[in-house]
Amino acid sequence: MRSRDAQESPASADQAAAVLKQAPRKPGLVVFDLDYTLWPYWCEMMSPKDDPYLFPEARGVMQALENENIPMAIASRTPTPKTAVAFLQKLGLTNKFVSTQLIPAHGGFDMSGAPKDKYHLPNIMKETGIPYSEMIFFDDESPNIQKVSRLGVCSILVATSTGVSVKELKRALDQFGTHK
Repeated sequence: MRSRDAQESPASADQAAAVLKQAPRKPGLVVFDLDYTLWPYWCEMMSPKDDPYLFPEARGVMQALENENIPMAIASRTPTPKTAVAFLQKLGLTNKFVSTQLIPAHGGFDMSGAPKDKYHLPNIMKETGIPYSEMIFFDDESPNIQKVSRLGVCSILVATSTGVSVKELKRALDQFGTHK
């Protein structure tokens, strides 16, 4: 496994901060999926003992959001929530999120179990009190984007090759600025 320090782009925090400063409207909450959104792998294919790493610009994007006092949350369907928690701890991210919804998938990869529009996002809204119309949601799976969009959440499909990036943050903020 690659070293996370060699992977991350330190300039991304400054770039993301600049994008946030230019945003016509800032979200009340940003929600991230984990696998292929914040990190480039399925955590269930790994052990909690492994050394996790993020997509190159993910930490910078999260740092810029934190610096702007924009709360963040996690919405992930995983058969190995303990591995996901271990990775968040190792990456120093555990306390960065106001809500962490790690709802187990049934029997591994499961597109139908624990739909994010029925469980994750409603739980996050209940915990935070932030309405769907004030949220941005990043995920790598098109069905999740479609379903969560129907709730009124500004939902952004990220490429599995790059995950959350400054470019995707800009696209999200531009879309959120015109989102009703």
